[in-house]
Amino acid sequence: MSITVFIPAFNEESNLANATAGALSAVEGYGGDFEIIILNACSSDNTGRIADELAVANPKIRVIHQTQWVGLGANYMVGVRAARMDYFVLFPGDNENSWHSLAQAINLAGKADIIISYTTNMEVRQWHRQVISNAFVWLLNHLFVLKLKYYNGNAVYPTKLLQGLEVKSQDFAYNAEILIKLIKSGCSYTEFGVQIKPTNKTAIFSINNILGVIRTIALLVYDVRIRNRDRYRHLGTAIG
Repeated sequence: MSITVFIPAFNEESNLANATAGALSAVEGYGGDFEIIILNACSSDNTGRIADELAVANPKIRVIHQTQWVGLGANYMVGVRAARMDYFVLFPGDNENSWHSLAQAINLAGKADIIISYTTNMEVRQWHRQVISNAFVWLLNHLFVLKLKYYNGNAVYPTKLLQGLEVKSQDFAYNAEILIKLIKSGCSYTEFGVQIKPTNKTAIFSINNILGVIRTIALLVYDVRIRNRDRYRHLGTAIG
């Protein structure tokens, strides 16, 4: 099995090199073939230059430069379309996640169709982020009759499944859309806990983003429960 690690980065000049080094530590202990794709998401700092330097130093690293901001979900699908390996996983360019958690996710690849991580130390995040995250999970589980612990954690997917999926969300709800569509199509999954590092980022909880997520959920309900309900009636098995 081979793995693509996708590292999106927006103004992460102080974090990108460490995040990439962590990703390399995770995949080099994996044993299979791998590639790292860094997406410079229209950064205004030195993120793009640092990404290019990392690619020059290591032929396993490729860089994609976005010239305009298109949203988290759209950026993710740019990485998916560029991927050449069997499995695909995102690793944040802000270095919020430990490379040990990435290594754990990669080593679980193949145990189920989808490997889903969830955060075990939510207390490191600001209280309002905890409240919104918990409400988001509760709402999606009830709307789509699922029992997932988390919808925004980094997940390992078979690349071909992602490349054959229509993902409409351009906001941070894109991973929820992917998980719901694949699991309701019959894909098996397993969940594992990870710890994250404290950050003060709150941009994803802006009013515009929250309105975008509400729109995404409404469209997803229509797509999964009404328009294409026959396609999404095969609940995948939880493993482990």
